[in-house]
Amino acid sequence: MTDRTLGGYTLLRVLGRGGMGEVHLASTPTGGLAAVKVIHPSLARDPAFQRRFSREVDAARRVARFCTAPVLDAGISGEVAYLVTEYVKGPDLAHAVREQGAFTGGNLESLAVGIATALSAIHGAGVIHRDLKPSNVLLSPLGPRVIDFGIAQLVGADSLASQAILGTPAFMAPEQVRGEPLGPSADVFAWGGVIAYAGTGRLPFGGGAPAEVLYRIVNDGPQLDGLDQRMRGIVEWAMAKDPARRPTPQQLLAELVGGRPTPETATMVVERTWSGPVRPVAPGSGGQAEPPRPHHQDSPTAPAKGGARRWWSWAAGALALVTAVTVAGVLAFRPSPTEWPYRADFADSWETGSTAGGTAEQSDEGYELTANPGWRLWRSAPVTSEPASGAVVVARGRRIAGTGEFGVWCRGGSGGQRYEFAVTSEGRATITKRGSGTGTLLLDRIARERTADRRIVAECRSDGAKTVLRLWVDERYVGMVSDTRAPLGPGSSGVFAAPDAEKPVGVRFSSFTVQAARG
Repeated sequence: MTDRTLGGYTLLRVLGRGGMGEVHLASTPTGGLAAVKVIHPSLARDPAFQRRFSREVDAARRVARFCTAPVLDAGISGEVAYLVTEYVKGPDLAHAVREQGAFTGGNLESLAVGIATALSAIHGAGVIHRDLKPSNVLLSPLGPRVIDFGIAQLVGADSLASQAILGTPAFMAPEQVRGEPLGPSADVFAWGGVIAYAGTGRLPFGGGAPAEVLYRIVNDGPQLDGLDQRMRGIVEWAMAKDPARRPTPQQLLAELVGGRPTPETATMVVERTWSGPVRPVAPGSGGQAEPPRPHHQDSPTAPAKGGARRWWSWAAGALALVTAVTVAGVLAFRPSPTEWPYRADFADSWETGSTAGGTAEQSDEGYELTANPGWRLWRSAPVTSEPASGAVVVARGRRIAGTGEFGVWCRGGSGGQRYEFAVTSEGRATITKRGSGTGTLLLDRIARERTADRRIVAECRSDGAKTVLRLWVDERYVGMVSDTRAPLGPGSSGVFAAPDAEKPVGVRFSSFTVQAARG
């Protein structure tokens, strides 16, 4: 980590510390905010931890976003492992109860529904939280958000982090205390303890030495005086000593909301009824509260092949740009900018005219590409090359005719080589490596269309012998992939369109930016 930058995220300040490391507020490569958990170096150096880290993070990233702070990114840089999650502005539940007292009425019910919804999403991805407690529940303006799911499994039984978790045992299930294998029902027990704490302001099994609390968890019932009768009955059900007698998160939701609620409908219930305490948190008090040589060539469409996964500094190139402005071959020269970012107004020498692949033209509303069937129509931005630190390429566009895909590309070079970042009419988001008329699909994820305009953000970086590529669509993180097989070097960037049928596809781009990626 140099200059307080890690994996492209600029660390701004410490939000909190725990047994596994520190949580930092960070700015993302696209200018937003994220929470970066920096794992303690003693763990990151452990080969066994490194193996678990990749496996468990992949599982955590499959968790749906319902009432959670989803995992966005992760990596190991030297002796530092880090995990990036969505930034949630608001205090954690433990701090809120300490500062403002127990929850009652609709807020307590919304809290119960929200955490149960999060558990439903977590378990639906095959993940067990294992460390659900008030400090892992953040209170956003829209409702509770559960964090750190699956992270407890990253540490071994003998590690300092594991001992730190055991140092606050108040929300453990009896089988967890006994060292037995854990299932989703352990999280349901913890849900009951968290709701009991929120509704009474007291730990469900009292305080004292850890050994005393552990004994009470195994042998005594929780202290639930102060909960209203209906909520008390549900919490007692969840905190049954026998895991087989506990409800599932879906059964909890049915009891709390009625009927057969889905995670989507339960989330809407929470957002409509939540008015919980979300006052800013003082620094250090927990939570995440508070605060940054071009080549034009139309290529026949070729099917992408292959598949891959994940992760990115590099050198930059030339001083002159040659852009074909018309079919007749009139040339315009534009020097590379001395300062980034470059923002297009689409009047500064972007290519216009027709080729076999289609037509490019400027309009009052932006830059329009019409790609012919069987072709990929791509055009370069009139700048020499991407920034030396790596590039973030951003464009906003929409389909105005036909069906197909469109997006941005980076690291363009001779022979049509480039990385393409696309959204498709079928609701997919993809990253493809192209060259010599062929394409290799590197990443393919769902990115359902919510609006006509799509904002595509692509990051291209070198990391040693590999190139790391990341994609966001409509402000949501899609995914990341590493190219280790002859990765492409610095080059040009631009926009493209390609139809998926026997009719042309028309795309209008209203904005385009290239900016330097952060370290």
